[in-house]
Amino acid sequence: MNLKDTIEIQRQVDELVSKGLVRESLSPCVVPTLLMPKKDGSMRMRVDGRAIPRLEDMLEELHCSKVLSKIDLRSGYYQINI
Repeated sequence: MNLKDTIEIQRQVDELVSKGLVRESLSPCVVPTLLMPKKDGSMRMRVDGRAIPRLEDMLEELHCSKVLSKIDLRSGYYQINI
């Protein structure tokens, strides 16, 4: 990502945090953030949530598991698609 886009994303994130609309996440998952131009020339921040695994997919992987640790359950919880 170029410097101009990075600065714009950081500005928008800071604005959303100051308004209380978003908060810092402790999730180990990362989702791509993109900037899309609006008709007025400003930029709109878009988050691509398709990279987050779906709950059904995660449960399918766990269906034959017999032993789970707290770490497994905790890390899986933060990957639930909302």
